[in-house]
Amino acid sequence: MSFTQRLKDFVGWEDEQKNVDAGQILDTKVTKKTVVAIGTMRAGKTTHFAGLGATAQYKASESAKSDSRFRAIIQEGATNILDDIAELRGGHFPEATKLITSTTIRPGFTFEWEEPTFFGSKWFTVKRQASMPVIDFAGEQLVQLIHKVRAARTLEQASAIQGTDQLTNTVHQCSALLPVINAERAEGLPIFKPEPFEKVTGLSKHPDVNLQRMLSPIIEYKHDNKAYTPPLERVALVITACDVLFPIAQLISNHTGRPFDPLNPEISNQSLDTFMKAFFPGTHSLVHSLNVKVQYFPSFFELEKDVKGAVQYWNPEETDPVKRNPKIKRGNIFDSPDWEHNVNRPKFSEYWFNREIEWLKEFATMV
Repeated sequence: MSFTQRLKDFVGWEDEQKNVDAGQILDTKVTKKTVVAIGTMRAGKTTHFAGLGATAQYKASESAKSDSRFRAIIQEGATNILDDIAELRGGHFPEATKLITSTTIRPGFTFEWEEPTFFGSKWFTVKRQASMPVIDFAGEQLVQLIHKVRAARTLEQASAIQGTDQLTNTVHQCSALLPVINAERAEGLPIFKPEPFEKVTGLSKHPDVNLQRMLSPIIEYKHDNKAYTPPLERVALVITACDVLFPIAQLISNHTGRPFDPLNPEISNQSLDTFMKAFFPGTHSLVHSLNVKVQYFPSFFELEKDVKGAVQYWNPEETDPVKRNPKIKRGNIFDSPDWEHNVNRPKFSEYWFNREIEWLKEFATMV
């Protein structure tokens, strides 16, 4: 952060020009940055972002009592993210997003942080926003982005594309990426489950290939248009269904030659980095070639089990394992004296969801 910007933050000054371009929805005096969330089919995006939304709501409620305010605006659009959050709190996994045959931009979140300055007045605060739209991917539709970029030879032509193409516009504005990767897509491990590549034209049977085909066009776009599009400053990778890796931690450690414990804050990032390098080597190489800071977040939900350790289901009579709906374990007033924070609260990797929100804050406040 420059000395000039630090001085402006010190007194709570915001540039008027930034206000015009930000397109914010919460306050007219705020600077916004965009991170694009992306993942292949059945990566767990819907469930993860429902958990992120629930965590953000808890955090926003708690921040109302402090001088440093956090606000979370959930942009539903044509999605059902609020229903998804309610389903999690009721112990249900949200319904999986239906297979689509084109790339779409789904609304996501806008998070805002408002910090008091040296003067300590509500009139002198520093506000920053992080916007998170979600790109839903099917097949090789993102490759169309490269064709359009190559056809644009002038700034005016590129601007015309951005004005009419939602995908290009979203990628153009972003300066961070948040790929969502399902742990069960790790080929070579006993928990491996293939993607539904037969159902969508263009999908590879190798998950690592699909991830590279998603990320490469975005990286190419940024490289080809670096004169007038924000560079990529940060990358964070979310590993969903991370709990399936815990029982085979020693096996993964044998593969990587490193200790593996995603829940240990001391080695979590290193553990998941070596996991990606071993089982998603192409994606790992592509992300690290950007020479930016890479962060990992484990994501999982604890399941309800009986006294024998068997997973409990809402529809135990269902024979199709794809259609069976396991119960998410929930907190209740008997879990702790702090009943206010435990009523109807799902058991999940909330610590890491909070870390993800803090990562977004760090990203949003970088100038």
